[in-house]
Amino acid sequence: MTAESTFQLFNALAPMLWLALIAAPRSKWVRRVILSGGAVAFLAAGYFAVVATHFNFEGADFTSLHGVMALLNDPWAMTAGWIHYLAFDLLAGVVITQKGLDLSIHRLVMLPCQLATFMLGPVGVFLFVLVAKAHRKEWSELSLNGAGDQD
Repeated sequence: MTAESTFQLFNALAPMLWLALIAAPRSKWVRRVILSGGAVAFLAAGYFAVVATHFNFEGADFTSLHGVMALLNDPWAMTAGWIHYLAFDLLAGVVITQKGLDLSIHRLVMLPCQLATFMLGPVGVFLFVLVAKAHRKEWSELSLNGAGDQD
């Protein structure tokens, strides 16, 4: 596979996963494949495969904008970077969707949060926190270890 075909494959897969997550968050398939973390793991495995087989760390410089821009000038590095974004945005979408279900936030209220997370990552997470707080949810209810669980 080329960097372009790898990019196209993962770039086509992500919207389908998001569509399923948004349209049918309670379906058996979505629970098994997406909310379980399986789809994120698949994207992460793709990222790992690209990095392990094509990424050249020689001369890598993560300490400056210029260094990162130079690093991402390679098509394989950019493909890896894009899959990285897709995986983490989907992970954020899985978390906010599951928390929305756990907290009984209506699907239509969750929709802008999910769409913003799909398109703008952290913006959707921020919207979800605003929505949850507007629904008078406590910070402890937003934790990943369960609604209201505290150590």
